[in-house]
Amino acid sequence: MTEKEIFSTTGHLSADEAVTGVKALGLVDLEGAKTKAIIVEYVLPIDGESVGVNTYEITNYTLFQIKENGYDQAIEMDYDGVPGNEGTIERVYVNDKPVLSEKNGVNEGRYVIIEVNTAYMLSGQNLSYTASLIAGARQIDQVKTSDGRTVTPNTREIKNYTESMQPDFRGNIRLVRTVNKEGFLLPEFGPDSGWTQYHIGNGAFRATHCYSEYTGHYEDFELPYSLFVPPAKLLEANKGKVGLIIHMEHAGSNDSDPMAAVTSSRAAVRLAQMASQKEHPAIVVVPQVEESRRSTDDMVASSEVNTAAFELLDALLETYADYIDIDRIYGTGQSMGGMTILNMASQRDHFFAGIAVAGAQWSNSYAKPFQHNGAPARSPENDPISFSGSVDSDNYLNWYYMISDANVLVQTCADDAMATAEWCCAKEYLESAGGHISYSEWDPWLEVDEQNAMGRALLDRDTSGPGLGITWVCYTRGSHMSTWKYAYRVDFALEWLFRQNRLTAINRGKLGQLKNLWLGRDDTGVIRSGSGTAKLNSAQFTPRGASNHYGEGWTPVSVVNALLSDENTRDTEEVRRLYALLSKEEKAQIKS
Repeated sequence: MTEKEIFSTTGHLSADEAVTGVKALGLVDLEGAKTKAIIVEYVLPIDGESVGVNTYEITNYTLFQIKENGYDQAIEMDYDGVPGNEGTIERVYVNDKPVLSEKNGVNEGRYVIIEVNTAYMLSGQNLSYTASLIAGARQIDQVKTSDGRTVTPNTREIKNYTESMQPDFRGNIRLVRTVNKEGFLLPEFGPDSGWTQYHIGNGAFRATHCYSEYTGHYEDFELPYSLFVPPAKLLEANKGKVGLIIHMEHAGSNDSDPMAAVTSSRAAVRLAQMASQKEHPAIVVVPQVEESRRSTDDMVASSEVNTAAFELLDALLETYADYIDIDRIYGTGQSMGGMTILNMASQRDHFFAGIAVAGAQWSNSYAKPFQHNGAPARSPENDPISFSGSVDSDNYLNWYYMISDANVLVQTCADDAMATAEWCCAKEYLESAGGHISYSEWDPWLEVDEQNAMGRALLDRDTSGPGLGITWVCYTRGSHMSTWKYAYRVDFALEWLFRQNRLTAINRGKLGQLKNLWLGRDDTGVIRSGSGTAKLNSAQFTPRGASNHYGEGWTPVSVVNALLSDENTRDTEEVRRLYALLSKEEKAQIKS
């Protein structure tokens, strides 16, 4: 466009023509990707003195949430104590590049930077960056170009997203806002960040012969992932001492896009921060789980992603063999992802030096084929990749025994019925066998420094004996999906993680009593003396609490009988399906 075409004969130009686009400049916060600034790009340089906080009206995800759901439903924490300023304009200035300025920008430039308030935590599930980085801006007052000409206000909003009506997972039609592909900037994952995303068809890891407990089949597939590698200078300076961390995200980030996982919580960004890397240099890998390959389920089974994750780790250990310290391999994750890590920890004994998970649980199930249509449980025979190394052929399904010498830190919320209940069981089983899970609880809304002090005090203890390596922090408020927001807000968990070494677990030894058969409980509900957890099918819990049918020590026969005695389930397809999986001898024990 020529200057003559840009400006009318009066020397004025409408912002509808002068603004070439709007982008969200995001950061990854505790609740996922969040807009930190809206960048308005003009065709000509703008005079910095002609813009201010009253020059624009904006929209963003936070403002929409407050408008549509109300403040109390949209905001979980207000850090600055000023309700109503969340997501609103804080500072406006001009810059000659689409970046933030620590000062007040420059005198003239084509980019107007509208910084917004981020001193809050959003409620609910961490959303995908493609939804949370929506942004729109409308110039409502005139501005001046650097040569003194006038740009009049917009007649319409310029935005980086589209709107459409789509069905949700329940089939309800709802309005969906989706960020355009070029409509955002995320500097934390930019070209110089150390992060690389590997997409299906473009660098994704080619996993082969990966076993699924859901189907009993083997899968060859491409596993998308994100990888952080420290700068070459840092790698060389720490050759042979670099850690390796695998982080697994929650099911809410399931997608084929590897940016979905790394932007869904603060974990990956925190692990890769230079302040942390200088003290604890580490390679960080974040596998991206597609919904069709959900890595774990609540019935204590895992998909082909379990095997693929080990294959990916093995490949990285080979590629960076001269740099990685094999005694410092760590696992982190939340919800589904944390469950995957906890499951993997029992398959390769002493593979992980330490595990830090949030809102996650695991337990025993010796009857996985019953719940998964006859698909055999993962074993050294059908999945030698996951069980690579020394295998305890008698006890590999006894999860409580297998992890009883591990370094584990778990964080849950009291209102998370599933995770909290299953860790209560784990605590009871380990302590009945002579171990101890160190436990504390506190309000996650306390100041971070106070929480860190309590966490460090809890972790400052002798953990050299069998069954002493597991620590549990329970927050006294917050939902399941709040857990990882609270967990990545504090520092003590990652501080603890980087202190762990797998030799600690090897030297600690396992709780031998847990190898014993499950003997049940006496009439008072106390676990019988000498009981282990072998052959125990742990009680299963749901987000609403204990399962009505899968109680502690359940068997296929007890489940079918419980379903038949329940008026709500006795005449269902589930009961027919499970009954068909029983043996002839088991069918003879069915009461009805």
